[in-house]
Amino acid sequence: MLYTYTVYGLTLSTPFPCAVLPPAPPQASPDVTVVEGDVPVQLTAPVVEELRWQAEAGRYLYRGGRRAGRFLVEGGSRVTLQRAPAAEDEMLAFAFLDFVLAAILRQRGLLVLHANTALTPQGAVAISGESGAGKSTTLTALLQQGCAMISDDITALHLGIGGQIETLPGIPQMHITEDTAQSLNYDISTFPRHQWRRMKAAVPMHEQMAAQPAPLRALYLLEKQDVKEVSVQILSGVEKFSVVQSCVYGPLLPDEHPAIFPLFTALTEQVTVYHIIRPHTRWSVADVTKIILSTAH
Repeated sequence: MLYTYTVYGLTLSTPFPCAVLPPAPPQASPDVTVVEGDVPVQLTAPVVEELRWQAEAGRYLYRGGRRAGRFLVEGGSRVTLQRAPAAEDEMLAFAFLDFVLAAILRQRGLLVLHANTALTPQGAVAISGESGAGKSTTLTALLQQGCAMISDDITALHLGIGGQIETLPGIPQMHITEDTAQSLNYDISTFPRHQWRRMKAAVPMHEQMAAQPAPLRALYLLEKQDVKEVSVQILSGVEKFSVVQSCVYGPLLPDEHPAIFPLFTALTEQVTVYHIIRPHTRWSVADVTKIILSTAH
């Protein structure tokens, strides 16, 4: 059985369910097709690799483990899946949405950031930072302030009309910790927890998703330090470039797609980059969201 979905402006066809994704319109032609077949254990000449993945120009291999299988992404339009004997649909969907999809987006010429993105009245804002910095907490708080969600964890950028850099609506789901939910009076008692997400609750966000791409106005790097108050600094020059580079999700291969580097340039030229430092000893999300809503222009 095949399933068709839409996400990041693409129509996907998969042989396993991804229940969190919205279904594609009837008769929609897939931009990306996942088929089952043989997948090598490793690439012949990988340019860059880590424990679970390898990449070369136009090809990305992801090894999802015994509960999923191996995925080979080619040309941004075809994915071959070799299921593991003990593969489970839930783990196949997790591997595909959290790792394989980002490779598809990169191969199709999009710039992919490891960031959460919200749509404010002034435009889209992306929030990056190391694990535990408060990305999901800040996104949740912005949604409580009336903002819309664009993406959680994987932010995809393209050039819109007139060369303006835009962020595309992503997976309509957010992952929230118990501490965040309690601090923001957010009820997550009915939502499933996942071990592979550090027991965060997977919260569907269909009703709070942005419907269209939006211009990216600002990128915020969140960092916890031993300080008493929240502070913010506008970055420029080498500092700005370094932060943007650190936010890129996955390998940025020079010969994979020529459109990615003009996107990187457009991001550094068009988008204001802020460094927000917050105390690690106290709850400061109200101060952080106030800064974001007052500077996102």
